[in-house]
Amino acid sequence: MKKDYIKIIGNKEEAREEALLRYLIEAEGFQDILDKDFEEWSNFDSWENIGVQQWIFARALEVYKGKKIDIKCGCCEYINSLETDFKKINKQKCYGRKSAYMIEKVLGEIVLAAAKRESDGTYSA
Repeated sequence: MKKDYIKIIGNKEEAREEALLRYLIEAEGFQDILDKDFEEWSNFDSWENIGVQQWIFARALEVYKGKKIDIKCGCCEYINSLETDFKKINKQKCYGRKSAYMIEKVLGEIVLAAAKRESDGTYSA
């Protein structure tokens, strides 16, 4: 992921001026998914809520197109962090951090698909 493209902010923090502000509350049912076990919520393709999948995909496309996004998690007062390290994501409680992890996962798939299209359908680039 490009550095500084996704930032998670708490309820009492302001969005960056150059970033699009997105609220997790916009993705109705997302918190229900994120409250499940890591193996379940981290499997994007198994989600039954298409609206939440579309929300994550839209955020991944924004980052792919070079836009910065700030995600207001709704569960924390202050976070002030740029998401780049997800080593212990399975132990995280913050919905914003979990959403950033999923956005990055989907972004990786978008990048892979774009590379495939650019090289006539093969995965070698």
